[in-house]
Amino acid sequence: MENNNKKSLNDILEDYQKIENELIAGDGEISDLLEEKLNLHEKELGDKLNGYEHFVRYLKSKIEYLKNMENHFSNRRKVLENSIKRCKNSMTNSLVVTGKNKVETNDFNFSLGKSQKWSIDMDLLDDIQKVDLVEKGLAENVFQIKLADVKTEYSDINDEEKPEWIKIEENNFIKVR
Repeated sequence: MENNNKKSLNDILEDYQKIENELIAGDGEISDLLEEKLNLHEKELGDKLNGYEHFVRYLKSKIEYLKNMENHFSNRRKVLENSIKRCKNSMTNSLVVTGKNKVETNDFNFSLGKSQKWSIDMDLLDDIQKVDLVEKGLAENVFQIKLADVKTEYSDINDEEKPEWIKIEENNFIKVR
């Protein structure tokens, strides 16, 4: 007999198929030997599933650790980015306050520039202006399905009456308690 830990999940499933064939060959009669094999394979399957679940839980803990590290490094990056912004603002303000447009040093040449930040006040646009912007390719008219609301609306309708544009895919999953 192979060691349980050396058998793959596929090996265990193949053993179940062999037992199924023995059951068919014996006209569906479960002999003591067949019962013993079933109990042994059920234990092997349980042990293997336990192993998989322990591994899944280990991976979940690693994912949590990595998420925490992502947050940690994201926060560090944001602090550094904000420090850069403050330094650049201080440098800009020093040129503005001194009235200088340009300062040359041995390492760098600094000059004061201007930028523009544009924004749109959507509340001031009427429907005609919105249509005009879409027609000119300067805006998009976006249609987006609210899947949760569609599911709520159509979940009590039988399959024959559901619109053909609704696709439902069912998948099996394992519950672990």
